[in-house]
Amino acid sequence: MSSAVPSRRQRAIPWIVSPAWDLAYLILTPVLIVPAVLLAARYWLTTEQVYLAVISFASLGHHLPGFMRAYGDRELFARYRWRFLLAPPLVFGLALLFTPPAVVSESLGLPWQHLHGMELVLLFWGTWHGLMQTYGFMRIYDLRRGEGERRTAKLDQALCLAMFASGVVFSDTRMYGIAGAMWQTGLPLFGRETLMIVRWVVGGASSLVALAYLVHLLSRLRRGLPINGVKLLLAAVTGWFYWYCGRLSTNLLIGIAMFEIYHAVQYNAIVWIYNRRLFNKSGRTLGALRFLFGDRWAMLGLYLAAIAAYSSIRFFTAHAGDRMFSGDLDDAQQWLVAAFVTSSFLHFYYDGFIWKVSERTASETLTGEKLAAGAVDRLVPAMVHAGKWAALLAIIAMLLASERKAAASPNHDAENERMLRALAELTPDVPEAREIATQLNAAESERQYAIGLDFLKKGEAEPAIEPLREAVKLDPTNFQAQLQLGDALLAAGSHREAAEAYRRAVALRGDVPEARISLADALIVAGDSAAAEATLREGLSKRPNSPELNFTIGILLEQTGRVAEAAPFLKRASDHGLSR
Repeated sequence: MSSAVPSRRQRAIPWIVSPAWDLAYLILTPVLIVPAVLLAARYWLTTEQVYLAVISFASLGHHLPGFMRAYGDRELFARYRWRFLLAPPLVFGLALLFTPPAVVSESLGLPWQHLHGMELVLLFWGTWHGLMQTYGFMRIYDLRRGEGERRTAKLDQALCLAMFASGVVFSDTRMYGIAGAMWQTGLPLFGRETLMIVRWVVGGASSLVALAYLVHLLSRLRRGLPINGVKLLLAAVTGWFYWYCGRLSTNLLIGIAMFEIYHAVQYNAIVWIYNRRLFNKSGRTLGALRFLFGDRWAMLGLYLAAIAAYSSIRFFTAHAGDRMFSGDLDDAQQWLVAAFVTSSFLHFYYDGFIWKVSERTASETLTGEKLAAGAVDRLVPAMVHAGKWAALLAIIAMLLASERKAAASPNHDAENERMLRALAELTPDVPEAREIATQLNAAESERQYAIGLDFLKKGEAEPAIEPLREAVKLDPTNFQAQLQLGDALLAAGSHREAAEAYRRAVALRGDVPEARISLADALIVAGDSAAAEATLREGLSKRPNSPELNFTIGILLEQTGRVAEAAPFLKRASDHGLSR
């Protein structure tokens, strides 16, 4: 951040445009976003459809205005020409390396279809990007009032960092996404204990930041300096909304969608205003795009139409159930995935330097102030910038190597299952995690059931009990495991426990005669013939022509001396091919 500050005005202007405009497009936008998205997800669209629409028309779409500035502003392009020319092919090549279409993988001899390293980079960079956008708006609101104190700027940045870091680590949905991406790249697993330690550290550090910020505000009041209420309102709304999207909203896709809309509306609005002001100041610098930012409402419509057209590429080439990093798309879509990754990467990268208030044109246009005499642009030296690229490429290479090493492990399948179980245990309340846990438990339940059944087939009831108990514990809906557990307990002499197991089987599949007959047998052995008869009669009410049920209740009635009553049941069983 530059130390150069605008010359103080006689009358500070707290708004970028006007109270109504700023509140609608930059600050209080979530007031409309939350009910709109929740109503759409409840009554009109599936969660996946909401996600696809938002990721297309908000997330991808808002990249275009930034590209308009990068490639349309002649002065800016001249200053960063080599960045704007070299970055796109380099990033597109990286995207193809991580998710290669068939022709790329064949020509380069790549033994993979999809790696997750770029996804992880974009997850972290996207969070930083959102954080810095909020910080940028806070700085603009201060500079609009003629405030440029470095200490205030540092505290604003620390506050944004605390808000977003807390919003990530205290959000089960966000931690589910981040941990999944980390572990898929082969990084070490961690459990809830580690997560709790991280939450304590981040929570403690954030509390200290909040305390320091409060002390700073009180210090300003004591010195007779004003408090920037607009900036604080922006920070409060953004912090609350980021927390809401990540924690109070338990659906990962809906939470992402809500905050992406907010981020995109802010970005599209500020780029429009910036370019309008730049047009009025010096239209020639906008080059061929200057016609878009003339003082005509039709041009605003054309601006939004261009964003929608760019967005539609994603919307009309994907299905609601697709995930950008799924790795199972067809070849044509893989090329598009690389293009979308490139768009996101370049958006984060370009925004890191084209909107800095230390950049003279950006500062004067965004704040409406002339920089003080002697102020100069503070630009990152070329070698330092190249060093940052080298560090980023080293991280990407490390992630690629880590994932390839994990994939080459002879225990890859077992480690993958271990990763999925760790993910489900890390965030058990997230719907996606519950689904993973259910699938893993069902698979393990079947394995334990097979072990128990094998013992039963050998006539070994006692050793069959434990694996069958584990099977029904892991998956209480496993009907066959419940039934065989009853058989093992009955054979081992645990009649009442066997009856309970059979009751659970009957509760799952009350129309299956075998379950009711087994329950009746266990009740008879336990000396409760009346209950056995009742369960058989209940079964007959559902399956009146079942030969097995008719035969069993007929035999039971005979054994209790009710021969005449048993006759119709035995005859019905005989008519259906079952007799003594």
